[in-house]
Amino acid sequence: MRIIRCCMVSLFLLCFAVGCSQQKSSETDRTLCDIAAAIIESQSELPPLKQVTPEDEDFDLWMSVYYSIQGIEVSDGAICYADGVEASEIAVLLLADGKDCEKEEEALTAYMQNRAGVFEGYAPLQAELAENGTVVVNGRYLAMLICQDTAAAKKAFLSCFGKNAENSQKSAGEKPDSASVSDAISDTEEMISEAADDVYDPDAVLQAWRSGDDSSLSEMNRRILESARNVISQEINDSMSDYEKELAIHDWITGWSRFDYSVFGRSQADGFAPGSDTPYGVLIDQSAMCHGYSSTFQLFMDMLEIECLTVYGIPGSNGVEHSWNMVKLDGEWYCVDVAWDDPIGGSPGHRFFNVTSQYLRDSGIHEWEEGSVPEADSTVYSYENQ
Repeated sequence: MRIIRCCMVSLFLLCFAVGCSQQKSSETDRTLCDIAAAIIESQSELPPLKQVTPEDEDFDLWMSVYYSIQGIEVSDGAICYADGVEASEIAVLLLADGKDCEKEEEALTAYMQNRAGVFEGYAPLQAELAENGTVVVNGRYLAMLICQDTAAAKKAFLSCFGKNAENSQKSAGEKPDSASVSDAISDTEEMISEAADDVYDPDAVLQAWRSGDDSSLSEMNRRILESARNVISQEINDSMSDYEKELAIHDWITGWSRFDYSVFGRSQADGFAPGSDTPYGVLIDQSAMCHGYSSTFQLFMDMLEIECLTVYGIPGSNGVEHSWNMVKLDGEWYCVDVAWDDPIGGSPGHRFFNVTSQYLRDSGIHEWEEGSVPEADSTVYSYENQ
């Protein structure tokens, strides 16, 4: 895949001419890569983009898995997407002869909802960018536009067809209902390598902590225990209350670690770093996904003998399962989402520290099986009240 920077428009156009299918249609004399280049040129700000065309082995993956569009329905395509913590994406597709665009239009609109869900909570600005994206249709041509200036992008797309676009254009501004939301974005947890022989064993680590004997631990678990022991010795003392210990651990995690950006990767080569969903990611690699944050917080609370549990939420429309914690202080439960208190592109905070269950419900993303965990309704130890 080639990396394309919008500030190098002439080079970008050359790369497209070389790497993209040259199929043309009676509706326009532009190739799809020409059209994508025109759209990108209309934007004043874009991050570096990667390009996928039918010549790339990832193209079928994008069509069938990400976009939920059958390959036989598309005769050509040009996809330009930002990797990492960036939602920007331009996709121009040409459907096979005789195909109308309604089903594909809905699939792409649902895909944008999925992308917004992926970033929600972790990178709110990128979630908003995906949420505000649009799909424009002209005959058998579709353009999905996730960018800052969708109006300019839409105009650039339609200008590639001249007068042919005057009566045939429409924009997909309405989102489909939840039943039509694509479940094509696979659960990225499954991308974690299954080849690793050394796995995190929380029971073994906790037992070694309590007994003082770590001789039976694997290398991974021994390093986790050693690092956790050092953190406790530096951050915790006997004069602290359980609330103060909890807050100290929360703030240490959010200050020490950062969110694993591989959560947002979509090429075949992308995947979680080994241990990203365990305390190894937080303590050793200083980078973890949400399960890494919640399992690290759980381990520390267990070591400090503060009653705690981990909540695994119901996967949202993006197919990704989020996790967070609950702690019990003076007989009352509180919700803690350490990962979301360490936002990408922002400073660590306490927005989700010791909040109520209703507060999480109102966030719009946290969903769990009601009745499976205690209800948190106390605000005595909320951050604002201390």
